[in-house]
Amino acid sequence: MLTESPVRWLITVLVAVPLSAQTVKYEISIPSPATNLIHVKAEFPVSGKDTLYVSLPAWSPGAYEIQNYARYVRGFGARSATGAALFWDRYHKDTWRVATGKSDRVTIEFDYLADTVDLSLARVLDDYAQFLGTNLFLYEQGELQRPAEVRFALPSGWQVATALKGSGSGPYTAADYHELADAQTFLGTYGLDSLQADGAWVRLAVWPADAYTPAVARNLRAAVEQIAHAEDRLMGGPVCGTYTIFLSVMREPFSYIEGLEHSCSHYDILPEAAFATAQGTLGDYVIPLIAHEFFHRWNVKRIRPAEMWPYDYHGEQYTPLLWWSEGVTDYYANVTSLRSGLWTADQFLASADANIQQVESAPEPWSEEDGSVATWINEVYVNSSQLYYPKGSLTGLLLDVSIRDATNNARSLDDVTRALFTRFYQRGKGFSTSDLLGLLRDVGMPDVDGFYQRYINGREPLPYEAVLAKAGIALSRQIVATPFLGVNAPQNDQGQRIVLGVVPGSAAERAGVKRGDLLVKVGDVALLPDADWTSQYRARYRGKAGQPLTLVVQRNGQTLSLATTVQERTATTFTLSLAPSPSPKQARVWKGLTTGSAGG
Repeated sequence: MLTESPVRWLITVLVAVPLSAQTVKYEISIPSPATNLIHVKAEFPVSGKDTLYVSLPAWSPGAYEIQNYARYVRGFGARSATGAALFWDRYHKDTWRVATGKSDRVTIEFDYLADTVDLSLARVLDDYAQFLGTNLFLYEQGELQRPAEVRFALPSGWQVATALKGSGSGPYTAADYHELADAQTFLGTYGLDSLQADGAWVRLAVWPADAYTPAVARNLRAAVEQIAHAEDRLMGGPVCGTYTIFLSVMREPFSYIEGLEHSCSHYDILPEAAFATAQGTLGDYVIPLIAHEFFHRWNVKRIRPAEMWPYDYHGEQYTPLLWWSEGVTDYYANVTSLRSGLWTADQFLASADANIQQVESAPEPWSEEDGSVATWINEVYVNSSQLYYPKGSLTGLLLDVSIRDATNNARSLDDVTRALFTRFYQRGKGFSTSDLLGLLRDVGMPDVDGFYQRYINGREPLPYEAVLAKAGIALSRQIVATPFLGVNAPQNDQGQRIVLGVVPGSAAERAGVKRGDLLVKVGDVALLPDADWTSQYRARYRGKAGQPLTLVVQRNGQTLSLATTVQERTATTFTLSLAPSPSPKQARVWKGLTTGSAGG
Protein backbone atom coordinates (compact mmCIF):
# COMPACT_ATOMS: atom_id res chain seq x y z
CA MET A 1 0.00 0.00 0.00
CA LEU A 2 2.79 2.42 0.81
CA THR A 3 4.24 2.06 -2.71
CA GLU A 4 1.12 3.65 -4.28
CA SER A 5 1.48 6.89 -2.38
CA PRO A 6 4.42 8.44 -4.29
CA VAL A 7 2.80 7.56 -7.63
CA ARG A 8 -0.42 9.31 -6.67
CA TRP A 9 1.52 12.34 -5.46
CA LEU A 10 3.48 12.51 -8.73
CA ILE A 11 0.32 12.39 -10.82
CA THR A 12 -1.19 15.17 -8.73
CA VAL A 13 1.86 17.36 -9.27
CA LEU A 14 1.86 16.80 -13.03
CA VAL A 15 -1.81 17.63 -13.35
CA ALA A 16 -1.34 20.74 -11.25
CA VAL A 17 1.19 22.29 -13.66
CA PRO A 18 -0.59 25.36 -15.12
CA LEU A 19 -1.58 24.95 -18.77
CA SER A 20 -0.01 28.33 -19.53
CA ALA A 21 3.37 26.96 -18.44
CA GLN A 22 3.13 24.20 -21.07
CA THR A 23 1.69 26.30 -23.89
CA VAL A 24 3.73 27.22 -26.95
CA LYS A 25 2.94 30.78 -28.04
CA TYR A 26 3.19 32.04 -31.60
CA GLU A 27 2.85 35.42 -33.25
CA ILE A 28 2.37 35.71 -37.01
CA SER A 29 2.98 39.07 -38.70
CA ILE A 30 3.40 40.46 -42.20
CA PRO A 31 5.47 43.63 -41.87
CA SER A 32 5.68 44.25 -45.64
CA PRO A 33 3.45 42.23 -48.01
CA ALA A 34 5.56 43.28 -51.03
CA THR A 35 8.46 41.15 -49.73
CA ASN A 36 6.36 37.93 -49.76
CA LEU A 37 7.60 37.25 -46.24
CA ILE A 38 5.69 36.05 -43.19
CA HIS A 39 7.40 36.76 -39.86
CA VAL A 40 7.08 34.04 -37.24
CA LYS A 41 7.77 34.33 -33.52
CA ALA A 42 7.51 31.19 -31.38
CA GLU A 43 7.99 31.01 -27.61
CA PHE A 44 8.73 27.58 -26.10
CA PRO A 45 8.75 26.55 -22.40
CA VAL A 46 12.16 24.92 -21.74
CA SER A 47 12.55 24.93 -17.97
CA GLY A 48 15.21 22.42 -16.93
CA LYS A 49 16.50 21.76 -20.46
CA ASP A 50 19.97 22.64 -21.70
CA THR A 51 19.07 22.15 -25.38
CA LEU A 52 15.91 22.81 -27.35
CA TYR A 53 15.30 20.89 -30.58
CA VAL A 54 12.69 22.48 -32.86
CA SER A 55 11.51 21.38 -36.29
CA LEU A 56 9.31 22.34 -39.21
CA PRO A 57 7.44 19.48 -40.92
CA ALA A 58 8.76 17.96 -44.12
CA TRP A 59 5.21 17.37 -45.44
CA SER A 60 1.55 18.06 -44.79
CA PRO A 61 -0.90 15.24 -44.04
CA GLY A 62 -3.17 14.76 -47.04
CA ALA A 63 -0.55 16.09 -49.47
CA TYR A 64 1.63 13.04 -49.89
CA GLU A 65 4.80 14.71 -51.08
CA ILE A 66 7.93 15.93 -49.33
CA GLN A 67 8.02 19.73 -49.33
CA ASN A 68 10.73 20.36 -46.71
CA TYR A 69 9.23 23.60 -45.40
CA ALA A 70 12.50 24.44 -43.63
CA ARG A 71 13.92 25.44 -47.03
CA TYR A 72 11.73 28.57 -46.99
CA VAL A 73 13.14 29.84 -43.67
CA ARG A 74 15.53 32.81 -43.48
CA GLY A 75 16.84 34.99 -40.66
CA PHE A 76 16.51 32.29 -38.01
CA GLY A 77 17.44 33.44 -34.51
CA ALA A 78 16.86 32.54 -30.85
CA ARG A 79 16.91 34.49 -27.58
CA SER A 80 16.31 33.88 -23.89
CA ALA A 81 13.51 35.20 -21.70
CA THR A 82 15.73 38.20 -20.91
CA GLY A 83 16.33 38.93 -24.59
CA ALA A 84 19.89 37.57 -24.74
CA ALA A 85 20.92 35.96 -28.05
CA LEU A 86 21.30 32.17 -27.82
CA PHE A 87 23.61 29.89 -29.77
CA TRP A 88 21.92 27.66 -32.31
CA ASP A 89 22.92 25.37 -35.15
CA ARG A 90 21.31 23.11 -37.73
CA TYR A 91 20.85 19.60 -36.36
CA HIS A 92 18.91 18.01 -39.24
CA LYS A 93 17.41 19.09 -42.55
CA ASP A 94 14.25 20.27 -40.77
CA THR A 95 15.53 20.66 -37.19
CA TRP A 96 17.41 23.39 -35.31
CA ARG A 97 19.29 22.93 -32.04
CA VAL A 98 19.24 25.82 -29.56
CA ALA A 99 21.33 26.15 -26.38
CA THR A 100 18.82 27.43 -23.82
CA GLY A 101 21.30 29.14 -21.48
CA LYS A 102 19.17 27.83 -18.57
CA SER A 103 16.34 30.17 -19.58
CA ASP A 104 12.78 29.16 -18.64
CA ARG A 105 11.48 30.11 -22.08
CA VAL A 106 13.14 30.46 -25.48
CA THR A 107 11.83 32.69 -28.26
CA ILE A 108 12.62 31.84 -31.87
CA GLU A 109 12.02 34.20 -34.79
CA PHE A 110 12.40 33.83 -38.54
CA ASP A 111 11.00 34.98 -41.87
CA TYR A 112 9.24 32.52 -44.15
CA LEU A 113 9.20 33.02 -47.94
CA ALA A 114 5.60 32.72 -49.12
CA ASP A 115 5.42 33.14 -52.88
CA THR A 116 3.97 29.91 -54.31
CA VAL A 117 0.49 28.83 -55.41
CA ASP A 118 0.10 25.37 -53.93
CA LEU A 119 -2.31 23.58 -51.61
CA SER A 120 0.34 22.92 -48.99
CA LEU A 121 2.50 26.05 -49.36
CA ALA A 122 2.12 29.68 -48.30
CA ARG A 123 1.58 32.83 -50.33
CA VAL A 124 1.57 36.58 -49.61
CA LEU A 125 0.14 39.24 -51.94
CA ASP A 126 -0.45 42.95 -51.41
CA ASP A 127 -3.76 42.51 -49.61
CA TYR A 128 -4.00 38.79 -48.95
CA ALA A 129 -2.03 35.86 -47.58
CA GLN A 130 -2.68 32.19 -46.94
CA PHE A 131 -0.73 29.49 -45.17
CA LEU A 132 -1.03 26.04 -43.66
CA GLY A 133 0.11 25.33 -40.10
CA THR A 134 2.84 22.96 -41.27
CA ASN A 135 4.47 25.88 -43.11
CA LEU A 136 5.07 28.15 -40.13
CA PHE A 137 4.60 26.47 -36.79
CA LEU A 138 7.75 24.99 -35.31
CA TYR A 139 7.34 22.13 -32.88
CA GLU A 140 9.61 20.82 -30.15
CA GLN A 141 10.82 17.25 -30.57
CA GLY A 142 8.84 14.87 -28.38
CA GLU A 143 6.33 17.54 -27.32
CA LEU A 144 3.55 17.27 -29.90
CA GLN A 145 0.94 17.07 -27.15
CA ARG A 146 1.51 20.65 -26.00
CA PRO A 147 -1.31 23.20 -26.46
CA ALA A 148 -0.68 26.32 -28.51
CA GLU A 149 -1.78 29.94 -28.72
CA VAL A 150 -1.52 32.02 -31.89
CA ARG A 151 -1.79 35.79 -32.25
CA PHE A 152 -1.62 37.91 -35.38
CA ALA A 153 -0.09 41.35 -36.00
CA LEU A 154 -1.36 42.32 -39.44
CA PRO A 155 -1.58 45.38 -41.72
CA SER A 156 -4.52 47.67 -41.07
CA GLY A 157 -7.80 46.33 -42.40
CA TRP A 158 -6.65 42.71 -42.65
CA GLN A 159 -8.94 40.04 -41.25
CA VAL A 160 -8.27 36.46 -40.12
CA ALA A 161 -10.08 33.28 -41.12
CA THR A 162 -8.55 30.14 -39.66
CA ALA A 163 -9.52 26.63 -38.66
CA LEU A 164 -8.13 27.36 -35.18
CA LYS A 165 -10.50 28.27 -32.36
CA GLY A 166 -10.68 31.97 -31.60
CA SER A 167 -11.51 35.30 -33.20
CA GLY A 168 -10.10 38.70 -34.09
CA SER A 169 -6.32 38.98 -33.80
CA GLY A 170 -6.24 36.20 -31.19
CA PRO A 171 -5.33 34.38 -29.21
CA TYR A 172 -6.39 31.43 -31.32
CA THR A 173 -5.88 28.05 -29.68
CA ALA A 174 -5.03 24.47 -30.57
CA ALA A 175 -5.18 21.54 -28.16
CA ASP A 176 -1.97 20.01 -29.53
CA TYR A 177 0.48 20.31 -32.41
CA HIS A 178 -1.54 18.05 -34.71
CA GLU A 179 -4.45 20.48 -34.53
CA LEU A 180 -2.11 23.43 -34.99
CA ALA A 181 -0.32 21.94 -38.01
CA ASP A 182 -3.65 21.14 -39.66
CA ALA A 183 -4.92 24.73 -39.55
CA GLN A 184 -5.49 26.38 -42.92
CA THR A 185 -5.58 30.19 -42.64
CA PHE A 186 -6.54 33.15 -44.82
CA LEU A 187 -5.35 36.67 -43.93
CA GLY A 188 -6.21 40.01 -45.52
CA THR A 189 -9.22 40.80 -47.69
CA TYR A 190 -11.52 38.09 -49.06
CA GLY A 191 -15.17 37.16 -49.02
CA LEU A 192 -16.45 35.55 -45.82
CA ASP A 193 -19.84 33.93 -45.38
CA SER A 194 -21.44 31.27 -43.17
CA LEU A 195 -24.40 28.95 -43.01
CA GLN A 196 -25.76 26.26 -40.74
CA ALA A 197 -26.13 22.63 -41.78
CA ASP A 198 -27.52 20.04 -39.35
CA GLY A 199 -26.86 22.39 -36.45
CA ALA A 200 -23.19 22.98 -37.28
CA TRP A 201 -21.66 26.10 -38.79
CA VAL A 202 -19.97 26.01 -42.19
CA ARG A 203 -17.92 29.08 -43.15
CA LEU A 204 -16.95 30.03 -46.69
CA ALA A 205 -13.77 32.08 -47.22
CA VAL A 206 -13.38 33.03 -50.89
CA TRP A 207 -10.47 34.94 -52.41
CA PRO A 208 -10.70 37.31 -54.17
CA ALA A 209 -13.79 38.74 -52.54
CA ASP A 210 -15.41 39.89 -55.79
CA ALA A 211 -15.42 36.27 -57.07
CA TYR A 212 -18.07 35.57 -54.45
CA THR A 213 -20.96 37.36 -56.14
CA PRO A 214 -24.51 37.20 -54.78
CA ALA A 215 -25.43 34.70 -57.49
CA VAL A 216 -22.41 32.50 -56.70
CA ALA A 217 -23.17 32.78 -52.98
CA ARG A 218 -26.75 31.62 -53.49
CA ASN A 219 -25.75 28.54 -55.47
CA LEU A 220 -22.67 27.65 -53.44
CA ARG A 221 -24.48 27.95 -50.11
CA ALA A 222 -27.29 25.73 -51.34
CA ALA A 223 -24.86 23.12 -52.67
CA VAL A 224 -22.78 23.06 -49.48
CA GLU A 225 -25.89 22.66 -47.33
CA GLN A 226 -27.11 19.72 -49.44
CA ILE A 227 -23.69 18.07 -49.44
CA ALA A 228 -23.31 18.46 -45.69
CA HIS A 229 -26.77 17.06 -45.02
CA ALA A 230 -26.22 13.99 -47.23
CA GLU A 231 -22.86 13.16 -45.68
CA ASP A 232 -23.96 13.91 -42.11
CA ARG A 233 -26.94 11.59 -42.59
CA LEU A 234 -24.64 8.84 -43.86
CA MET A 235 -22.16 9.15 -40.97
CA GLY A 236 -24.53 9.97 -38.11
CA GLY A 237 -24.10 13.73 -37.84
CA PRO A 238 -21.43 16.43 -38.17
CA VAL A 239 -18.07 16.04 -36.43
CA CYS A 240 -17.00 19.70 -36.35
CA GLY A 241 -18.68 22.51 -34.47
CA THR A 242 -17.44 24.86 -37.19
CA TYR A 243 -16.07 23.80 -40.57
CA THR A 244 -14.39 26.20 -43.02
CA ILE A 245 -14.15 25.90 -46.79
CA PHE A 246 -11.28 28.02 -48.12
CA LEU A 247 -11.40 28.81 -51.85
CA SER A 248 -8.77 30.51 -54.01
CA VAL A 249 -10.20 31.50 -57.39
CA MET A 250 -7.28 32.02 -59.75
CA ARG A 251 -7.36 34.80 -62.34
CA GLU A 252 -3.73 34.32 -63.27
CA PRO A 253 -2.80 31.34 -65.49
CA PHE A 254 -3.61 28.17 -63.56
CA SER A 255 -4.71 24.91 -65.12
CA TYR A 256 -5.51 22.67 -62.14
CA ILE A 257 -8.50 22.02 -59.91
CA GLU A 258 -7.37 20.64 -56.58
CA GLY A 259 -8.25 20.46 -52.92
CA LEU A 260 -6.58 19.51 -49.65
CA GLU A 261 -8.46 18.20 -46.64
CA HIS A 262 -8.02 19.09 -42.99
CA SER A 263 -9.82 17.97 -39.84
CA CYS A 264 -12.36 20.78 -39.81
CA SER A 265 -11.60 22.63 -43.02
CA HIS A 266 -10.39 22.18 -46.56
CA TYR A 267 -8.66 24.35 -49.13
CA ASP A 268 -9.50 24.41 -52.86
CA ILE A 269 -7.67 26.14 -55.70
CA LEU A 270 -9.28 26.39 -59.12
CA PRO A 271 -9.27 28.64 -62.20
CA GLU A 272 -11.95 31.31 -62.33
CA ALA A 273 -13.52 29.70 -65.41
CA ALA A 274 -13.90 26.42 -63.50
CA PHE A 275 -15.41 28.11 -60.43
CA ALA A 276 -18.55 29.76 -61.73
CA THR A 277 -20.07 31.59 -64.69
CA ALA A 278 -20.94 35.27 -64.63
CA GLN A 279 -24.51 34.19 -63.86
CA GLY A 280 -23.35 32.27 -60.79
CA THR A 281 -23.67 28.74 -62.17
CA LEU A 282 -21.07 26.58 -60.47
CA GLY A 283 -18.47 24.80 -62.59
CA ASP A 284 -18.95 21.08 -63.25
CA TYR A 285 -16.23 20.03 -60.82
CA VAL A 286 -17.08 22.31 -57.90
CA ILE A 287 -19.76 20.06 -56.40
CA PRO A 288 -17.78 16.76 -56.50
CA LEU A 289 -14.64 18.60 -55.32
CA ILE A 290 -16.36 20.01 -52.24
CA ALA A 291 -18.16 16.70 -51.61
CA HIS A 292 -14.82 14.86 -51.77
CA GLU A 293 -12.96 17.16 -49.39
CA PHE A 294 -15.97 17.41 -47.08
CA PHE A 295 -16.15 13.61 -46.76
CA HIS A 296 -12.55 13.62 -45.61
CA ARG A 297 -13.96 14.92 -42.30
CA TRP A 298 -14.36 11.22 -41.62
CA ASN A 299 -12.31 9.29 -44.14
CA VAL A 300 -8.54 9.87 -43.64
CA LYS A 301 -8.72 12.75 -41.17
CA ARG A 302 -10.40 10.52 -38.59
CA ILE A 303 -10.74 7.09 -40.22
CA ARG A 304 -7.00 6.82 -40.77
CA PRO A 305 -4.66 4.00 -41.86
CA ALA A 306 -2.72 2.57 -38.92
CA GLU A 307 0.56 3.45 -40.66
CA MET A 308 -0.37 7.13 -40.30
CA TRP A 309 -1.43 6.99 -36.67
CA PRO A 310 0.07 9.19 -35.32
CA TYR A 311 1.53 11.47 -37.97
CA ASP A 312 5.31 11.64 -38.34
CA TYR A 313 6.19 15.06 -39.76
CA HIS A 314 9.82 14.21 -40.51
CA GLY A 315 9.28 12.08 -43.62
CA GLU A 316 7.21 9.69 -45.70
CA GLN A 317 4.58 7.53 -44.02
CA TYR A 318 3.86 4.67 -46.39
CA THR A 319 0.50 2.93 -46.39
CA PRO A 320 -1.17 0.60 -48.92
CA LEU A 321 -4.58 2.05 -48.03
CA LEU A 322 -4.75 5.36 -49.88
CA TRP A 323 -6.96 3.66 -52.45
CA TRP A 324 -9.51 3.58 -49.61
CA SER A 325 -8.66 6.92 -48.03
CA GLU A 326 -8.72 8.85 -51.32
CA GLY A 327 -10.37 6.59 -53.90
CA VAL A 328 -13.33 5.49 -51.79
CA THR A 329 -13.68 9.09 -50.61
CA ASP A 330 -14.06 9.95 -54.30
CA TYR A 331 -16.76 7.29 -54.59
CA TYR A 332 -18.61 8.84 -51.68
CA ALA A 333 -18.23 12.28 -53.23
CA ASN A 334 -20.09 10.97 -56.29
CA VAL A 335 -22.66 9.15 -54.16
CA THR A 336 -23.18 12.32 -52.13
CA SER A 337 -23.68 14.39 -55.27
CA LEU A 338 -26.33 11.90 -56.39
CA ARG A 339 -28.07 11.39 -53.03
CA SER A 340 -28.24 15.13 -52.40
CA GLY A 341 -29.99 15.74 -55.71
CA LEU A 342 -27.13 17.86 -57.04
CA TRP A 343 -26.34 15.23 -59.68
CA THR A 344 -28.56 13.16 -61.91
CA ALA A 345 -28.08 9.43 -62.41
CA ASP A 346 -26.56 10.19 -65.82
CA GLN A 347 -23.94 12.47 -64.22
CA PHE A 348 -23.10 9.78 -61.68
CA LEU A 349 -22.64 7.17 -64.41
CA ALA A 350 -20.65 9.60 -66.59
CA SER A 351 -18.22 10.12 -63.72
CA ALA A 352 -17.78 6.35 -63.39
CA ASP A 353 -17.28 6.22 -67.20
CA ALA A 354 -14.44 8.71 -66.93
CA ASN A 355 -12.86 6.72 -64.09
CA ILE A 356 -12.96 3.51 -66.12
CA GLN A 357 -11.40 5.32 -69.07
CA GLN A 358 -8.52 6.55 -66.91
CA VAL A 359 -7.87 3.19 -65.32
CA GLU A 360 -8.09 1.17 -68.52
CA SER A 361 -5.88 3.63 -70.43
CA ALA A 362 -2.90 3.02 -68.11
CA PRO A 363 0.10 1.78 -70.15
CA GLU A 364 0.56 -1.31 -67.97
CA PRO A 365 -1.40 -3.17 -65.27
CA TRP A 366 -0.88 -1.84 -61.78
CA SER A 367 -2.06 -2.47 -58.23
CA GLU A 368 -3.92 0.19 -56.32
CA GLU A 369 -2.00 -0.81 -53.18
CA ASP A 370 1.25 -0.20 -55.07
CA GLY A 371 -0.11 3.15 -56.24
CA SER A 372 -0.92 4.07 -52.64
CA VAL A 373 2.69 3.52 -51.64
CA ALA A 374 4.16 5.13 -54.77
CA THR A 375 2.26 8.38 -54.30
CA TRP A 376 5.31 9.82 -52.56
CA ILE A 377 7.37 9.72 -55.76
CA ASN A 378 4.61 10.47 -58.30
CA GLU A 379 6.18 8.31 -60.98
CA VAL A 380 6.03 9.79 -64.47
CA TYR A 381 5.35 6.66 -66.53
CA VAL A 382 2.55 4.51 -65.13
CA ASN A 383 1.56 7.26 -62.68
CA SER A 384 -0.34 4.82 -60.48
CA SER A 385 0.24 7.28 -57.66
CA GLN A 386 -2.62 9.31 -59.09
CA LEU A 387 -4.70 6.52 -60.60
CA TYR A 388 -5.57 5.08 -57.18
CA TYR A 389 -8.17 7.86 -57.09
CA PRO A 390 -10.30 6.62 -60.02
CA LYS A 391 -9.54 2.93 -59.41
CA GLY A 392 -10.30 3.28 -55.71
CA SER A 393 -13.55 5.03 -56.56
CA LEU A 394 -14.54 2.20 -58.90
CA THR A 395 -13.53 -0.37 -56.29
CA GLY A 396 -15.81 1.36 -53.80
CA LEU A 397 -18.68 1.18 -56.28
CA LEU A 398 -18.07 -2.53 -56.96
CA LEU A 399 -17.81 -3.34 -53.24
CA ASP A 400 -21.02 -1.45 -52.49
CA VAL A 401 -22.96 -3.20 -55.25
CA SER A 402 -21.56 -6.62 -54.25
CA ILE A 403 -22.52 -6.19 -50.59
CA ARG A 404 -26.00 -4.92 -51.40
CA ASP A 405 -26.60 -7.75 -53.87
CA ALA A 406 -25.33 -10.46 -51.48
CA THR A 407 -27.47 -9.16 -48.58
CA ASN A 408 -30.55 -8.23 -50.61
CA ASN A 409 -29.75 -4.56 -49.86
CA ALA A 410 -29.78 -5.13 -46.09
CA ARG A 411 -26.11 -4.10 -45.74
CA SER A 412 -23.77 -1.86 -47.72
CA LEU A 413 -20.39 -0.17 -47.89
CA ASP A 414 -21.98 2.57 -45.76
CA ASP A 415 -22.00 0.10 -42.84
CA VAL A 416 -18.29 -0.60 -43.33
CA THR A 417 -17.42 3.11 -43.36
CA ARG A 418 -19.45 3.81 -40.23
CA ALA A 419 -17.86 0.83 -38.47
CA LEU A 420 -14.37 2.11 -39.31
CA PHE A 421 -15.32 5.39 -37.64
CA THR A 422 -16.81 3.90 -34.47
CA ARG A 423 -14.49 0.91 -33.98
CA PHE A 424 -11.22 2.59 -34.84
CA TYR A 425 -11.22 6.39 -34.79
CA GLN A 426 -13.51 6.66 -31.79
CA ARG A 427 -11.30 4.17 -29.97
CA GLY A 428 -8.20 6.22 -30.74
CA LYS A 429 -6.47 4.06 -33.34
CA GLY A 430 -5.94 3.55 -37.05
CA PHE A 431 -7.11 0.62 -39.16
CA SER A 432 -5.19 -1.94 -41.20
CA THR A 433 -5.96 -3.81 -44.40
CA SER A 434 -6.88 -6.90 -42.37
CA ASP A 435 -9.25 -4.77 -40.27
CA LEU A 436 -10.95 -3.51 -43.42
CA LEU A 437 -11.25 -6.99 -44.93
CA GLY A 438 -12.73 -8.24 -41.64
CA LEU A 439 -15.43 -5.55 -41.74
CA LEU A 440 -16.23 -6.41 -45.35
CA ARG A 441 -16.74 -10.04 -44.28
CA ASP A 442 -18.93 -8.92 -41.37
CA VAL A 443 -21.35 -7.11 -43.68
CA GLY A 444 -21.65 -10.04 -46.09
CA MET A 445 -19.24 -9.21 -48.91
CA PRO A 446 -18.72 -12.50 -50.80
CA ASP A 447 -15.21 -13.88 -51.40
CA VAL A 448 -13.49 -10.97 -49.67
CA ASP A 449 -10.01 -12.48 -49.84
CA GLY A 450 -10.36 -13.42 -53.51
CA PHE A 451 -11.56 -9.95 -54.44
CA TYR A 452 -8.71 -8.35 -52.49
CA GLN A 453 -5.99 -10.55 -53.97
CA ARG A 454 -7.20 -10.21 -57.56
CA TYR A 455 -8.23 -6.55 -57.76
CA ILE A 456 -6.70 -4.53 -54.89
CA ASN A 457 -3.40 -6.21 -54.12
CA GLY A 458 -3.40 -7.79 -57.57
CA ARG A 459 -3.51 -6.40 -61.11
CA GLU A 460 -6.45 -8.16 -62.73
CA PRO A 461 -8.93 -5.91 -64.57
CA LEU A 462 -11.81 -4.89 -62.35
CA PRO A 463 -14.96 -7.02 -62.91
CA TYR A 464 -17.15 -4.19 -64.17
CA GLU A 465 -19.74 -6.12 -66.18
CA ALA A 466 -20.24 -8.97 -63.72
CA VAL A 467 -20.73 -6.75 -60.68
CA LEU A 468 -22.44 -3.66 -62.08
CA ALA A 469 -25.12 -5.77 -63.70
CA LYS A 470 -26.31 -6.62 -60.17
CA ALA A 471 -27.39 -2.97 -59.82
CA GLY A 472 -28.94 -2.87 -63.29
CA ILE A 473 -25.96 -1.00 -64.77
CA ALA A 474 -24.81 -2.05 -68.24
CA LEU A 475 -21.30 -1.43 -69.60
CA SER A 476 -20.71 -1.11 -73.34
CA ARG A 477 -17.25 -1.10 -74.90
CA GLN A 478 -16.33 0.40 -78.25
CA ILE A 479 -12.92 0.03 -79.85
CA VAL A 480 -11.73 3.12 -81.70
CA ALA A 481 -8.63 3.28 -83.91
CA THR A 482 -6.78 6.61 -84.10
CA PRO A 483 -3.75 7.58 -86.23
CA PHE A 484 -0.71 7.94 -83.99
CA LEU A 485 2.60 9.53 -85.03
CA GLY A 486 4.60 9.21 -81.82
CA VAL A 487 6.38 12.54 -81.38
CA ASN A 488 6.49 15.09 -78.60
CA ALA A 489 6.87 18.39 -80.46
CA PRO A 490 5.30 21.32 -78.55
CA GLN A 491 5.15 24.73 -80.16
CA ASN A 492 7.92 27.17 -79.13
CA ASP A 493 7.76 30.97 -78.95
CA GLN A 494 8.43 31.22 -82.70
CA GLY A 495 5.55 28.88 -83.56
CA GLN A 496 7.93 26.05 -84.48
CA ARG A 497 7.54 22.38 -83.55
CA ILE A 498 10.86 21.08 -82.26
CA VAL A 499 10.93 17.36 -81.50
CA LEU A 500 11.70 16.73 -77.82
CA GLY A 501 11.08 13.00 -77.83
CA VAL A 502 10.07 10.04 -79.99
CA VAL A 503 7.92 7.08 -78.85
CA PRO A 504 9.65 3.70 -79.28
CA GLY A 505 8.13 1.62 -82.09
CA SER A 506 6.11 4.51 -83.47
CA ALA A 507 5.78 5.71 -87.06
CA ALA A 508 8.07 8.64 -86.22
CA GLU A 509 10.80 6.35 -84.88
CA ARG A 510 10.59 4.10 -87.94
CA ALA A 511 10.96 7.19 -90.14
CA GLY A 512 14.17 8.12 -88.31
CA VAL A 513 12.94 11.30 -86.64
CA LYS A 514 15.45 12.55 -84.06
CA ARG A 515 15.31 14.77 -81.05
CA GLY A 516 15.95 18.37 -82.14
CA ASP A 517 14.38 17.98 -85.59
CA LEU A 518 12.07 20.79 -86.69
CA LEU A 519 8.83 19.12 -87.77
CA VAL A 520 7.54 20.84 -90.91
CA LYS A 521 4.96 18.55 -92.52
CA VAL A 522 3.23 15.25 -91.69
CA GLY A 523 1.90 13.72 -94.90
CA ASP A 524 -0.45 16.32 -96.37
CA VAL A 525 -0.68 18.27 -93.12
CA ALA A 526 1.57 21.33 -92.79
CA LEU A 527 2.48 22.36 -89.25
CA LEU A 528 1.47 26.00 -89.13
CA PRO A 529 1.81 28.24 -86.05
CA ASP A 530 -1.07 27.84 -83.58
CA ALA A 531 -2.78 25.24 -85.77
CA ASP A 532 -4.05 21.97 -84.25
CA TRP A 533 -2.11 19.73 -86.62
CA THR A 534 -2.73 16.55 -84.60
CA SER A 535 -6.50 16.75 -85.10
CA GLN A 536 -6.01 17.44 -88.79
CA TYR A 537 -3.64 14.47 -89.07
CA ARG A 538 -6.03 12.11 -87.32
CA ALA A 539 -8.98 13.22 -89.45
CA ARG A 540 -6.98 12.94 -92.69
CA TYR A 541 -5.43 9.50 -92.05
CA ARG A 542 -8.03 7.68 -89.94
CA GLY A 543 -8.61 4.20 -91.33
CA LYS A 544 -5.46 4.27 -93.50
CA ALA A 545 -3.12 2.17 -91.38
CA GLY A 546 -0.22 0.79 -93.41
CA GLN A 547 -0.37 3.40 -96.17
CA PRO A 548 2.85 5.29 -97.06
CA LEU A 549 3.48 8.51 -95.09
CA THR A 550 6.17 11.14 -95.64
CA LEU A 551 7.46 13.32 -92.83
CA VAL A 552 9.28 16.55 -93.68
CA VAL A 553 11.79 17.80 -91.10
CA GLN A 554 14.63 20.29 -90.95
CA ARG A 555 17.87 19.00 -89.44
CA ASN A 556 21.13 20.93 -89.22
CA GLY A 557 19.90 23.40 -91.85
CA GLN A 558 18.84 20.68 -94.31
CA THR A 559 15.30 19.73 -95.31
CA LEU A 560 14.76 15.96 -95.20
CA SER A 561 11.87 13.81 -96.40
CA LEU A 562 11.53 10.70 -94.22
CA ALA A 563 9.46 7.71 -95.27
CA THR A 564 7.25 5.68 -92.93
CA THR A 565 3.71 4.27 -92.86
CA VAL A 566 0.55 5.35 -91.09
CA GLN A 567 0.11 3.68 -87.71
CA GLU A 568 -3.11 3.54 -85.72
CA ARG A 569 -3.45 3.07 -82.00
CA THR A 570 -6.59 1.39 -80.72
CA ALA A 571 -8.38 2.57 -77.62
CA THR A 572 -11.51 1.36 -75.92
CA THR A 573 -14.24 3.75 -74.84
CA PHE A 574 -16.63 2.79 -72.07
CA THR A 575 -20.22 3.83 -71.52
CA LEU A 576 -22.40 2.98 -68.53
CA SER A 577 -26.18 3.05 -68.72
CA LEU A 578 -29.12 1.86 -66.66
CA ALA A 579 -30.95 -1.25 -67.80
CA PRO A 580 -34.36 -0.24 -69.21
CA SER A 581 -36.15 -3.10 -67.40
CA PRO A 582 -34.20 -4.05 -64.26
CA SER A 583 -35.26 -6.98 -62.12
CA PRO A 584 -36.82 -6.17 -58.73
CA LYS A 585 -33.54 -7.05 -57.00
CA GLN A 586 -31.46 -4.92 -59.38
CA ALA A 587 -33.85 -2.02 -58.78
CA ARG A 588 -33.51 -2.44 -54.99
CA VAL A 589 -29.73 -2.43 -55.16
CA TRP A 590 -29.67 0.66 -57.38
CA LYS A 591 -32.19 2.48 -55.20
CA GLY A 592 -30.23 1.63 -52.06
CA LEU A 593 -26.99 2.87 -53.58
CA THR A 594 -28.48 6.12 -54.85
CA THR A 595 -30.51 6.97 -51.74
CA GLY A 596 -28.49 5.40 -48.94
CA SER A 597 -31.46 3.26 -47.98
CA ALA A 598 -31.42 -0.37 -46.86
CA GLY A 599 -33.99 -3.13 -47.15
CA GLY A 600 -36.70 -3.28 -49.79
